[in-house]
Amino acid sequence: MKKRMVWLDLLRIIGMICVIMMHIVGNTINTFHLAGNAQVIYSTVALLCYFSIPLFIMLSGMYFLNKDIDVSLMLKKYCKRILLIILIFGGAFSFLELYFDTRVISINYIPKTLKNIITGNLWAHMWYLYTILGLYLITPFLRIITKNIKEKDYKYFLILLFIFSILIPDIQSIFNVNIAFTIPIASAFVFYYIYGAYIINHKSTLWETLISIFLGIVSMVLIIISSITKTPYIPISYGSITVFLVANMVLVLFKNKEIKMPKKLQVFIASLGSCSLGIYVIHQFFINVVYKLLKFKFILTSPYLGFILYVFLILGISYITVYLLKKIPFVNKYIF
Repeated sequence: MKKRMVWLDLLRIIGMICVIMMHIVGNTINTFHLAGNAQVIYSTVALLCYFSIPLFIMLSGMYFLNKDIDVSLMLKKYCKRILLIILIFGGAFSFLELYFDTRVISINYIPKTLKNIITGNLWAHMWYLYTILGLYLITPFLRIITKNIKEKDYKYFLILLFIFSILIPDIQSIFNVNIAFTIPIASAFVFYYIYGAYIINHKSTLWETLISIFLGIVSMVLIIISSITKTPYIPISYGSITVFLVANMVLVLFKNKEIKMPKKLQVFIASLGSCSLGIYVIHQFFINVVYKLLKFKFILTSPYLGFILYVFLILGISYITVYLLKKIPFVNKYIF
């Protein structure tokens, strides 16, 4: 068995915790009215966690674009896995949402569920699976480019993608102006995917590392300012410069670092990291159970302690569930 890299698993875990934090914030704000400064603090925490999605896509690019993989393998193994997740879990989530709305179980949910799967009208976090599927579909062709391209051309390609998929949209948002220049293939997610493949093989100098950390910290400060002051002049989205720079800082801080820890802890980190996709898919189920079915209100009476407890409760239950599901041969082979 190939040895797992601890730093990669730690990044997956960090990303997963941030995703759970974002979704707990969203569900809390949509369910309760938080008193005092709690609402602002919650919103700020959620915005600071936005980097987790670009980080996950960068990690995927690291893996797939540095791996010899053809169209057949990508379709039969990886794309099929994502499709099964969308069909099985997306279908189940759609059924549950229809039940939460009506408190009635009906066969009429089947056509509605199929429509929701096709249109992507599922629980909010499932959009990521559709995006990843699209990236997987073009991976064999991107792999040809990244494998054979020269260093300077690689940088040129990344710069173009950065300008047209991240910089220009931010400029348009800040100044409320339309910029007609575009590249049809420009997408922030494609940029993150290819950037991840590039950065893993790029040996960062000390100055590059320090600049990445500085820009990441400045971006975090700007995100906090934007959240508190509600200024429209600091765009914050999965495709904004600020979020990219935070994700890049986190990646640079961990990339290729030899992290030593006790063997038992390393085994646990590896197990938790290997369950990250499953945790991403299933954690929203437990969040909905807590908020919509059980209607726990501890987070309302104790917003800060409750928030921390909810995050690790959801993470723990989701991990145990996925860990047990992976013991089922079909699930382990074809899904998680």
